Amino acid sequence: MNIRQTVQRTIAAGLLVTSMTGTALASDTKADFTIDVSLETGPNHIRNISVRKWADAVNTQSDGRLHIKVYEAASKFKGSAVPTALAQGTLDMGIPGTWHLTKFEPNYGVIFLPMFFGHDRHVSYKVMDGAIGKELSKRIEDKLNVKIIGRYIDIGGAITFMKADPITSPQDYSGKRIRIAGSAAHSRRYEALGANAVNVSWSDVPQALQTGMVDGVMTAFESVRSAALWDSGIKYAYVDQHAFHQYVPMINRDHWNSLPEDLQQLVIRTWDEAVDPQREFTATRDEEARAIAIEKGIKVTDASATDIATLREKLMLIQDDVIKELRIDPEFAVSVQVAIEQAQ
Repeated sequence: MNIRQTVQRTIAAGLLVTSMTGTALASDTKADFTIDVSLETGPNHIRNISVRKWADAVNTQSDGRLHIKVYEAASKFKGSAVPTALAQGTLDMGIPGTWHLTKFEPNYGVIFLPMFFGHDRHVSYKVMDGAIGKELSKRIEDKLNVKIIGRYIDIGGAITFMKADPITSPQDYSGKRIRIAGSAAHSRRYEALGANAVNVSWSDVPQALQTGMVDGVMTAFESVRSAALWDSGIKYAYVDQHAFHQYVPMINRDHWNSLPEDLQQLVIRTWDEAVDPQREFTATRDEEARAIAIEKGIKVTDASATDIATLREKLMLIQDDVIKELRIDPEFAVSVQVAIEQAQ
């Protein structure tokens, strides 16, 4: 084991111990108000690290009046179950992926339409931090009875990872079984490229790979690293920038209303202060995760600008049909297209 690997494992172990210790102490913590947060991902995932850091800031700055407790690795709910749990009031807070919200608010599907394919993350920021994102947030707040406490945080660009048969060009998707999550827009994109999309929860991905249920996975380098998917057979990566994934911070509305206004403002302020550092941290971690993946033997092929243009052109042919199928408001989709053009 080299020095870098030793340091990484030491850090990961420290984070896990900290998380477990924090959880143990939390049960003995007396606070006027509490917020339980459910995360599907494991302790060393970028979302977990970022959310724990934010929770620590809130817990400290509230002078013990508010305690946020983070439950990890789907110990409470799988990611797909979080929106329903929030709506039903069986969960205080979740930070689900945007893809998990499309079945409740179809217009969230615009994020995964071909118009976004291959674009830089800063294009997504300009669109989702602006009027488009605010409109989507308002709609999901009304439908799920939740409060969205601020801007979305990142998981990063979703690309295509394969086990045995690599994808290295726009023609190579044909016949591949690719794991997706959430939005049917992901299915339609892969199907338009000749692949078969299979919806699998993140916690079930290793088994799906090992049993041959899927040939590959659409996800981020960071997620491959956090789950050590090279141990489940992943050997190739095609950096095709299929989508840019983010997480939405939401609290059950009734629980939110039970908090005093000063604690509400503390939650909102600390979250906003955490977003920009989290986004940059995620970008850095993604680069590091890519390097680690290569060290683990994963061969990475970057789609060329020509490949991206070819793929987007092919995918744009199905966009109108996907908008109709996913029940996305056509006028809203046009406004998103305009926002993308202005953001470039």
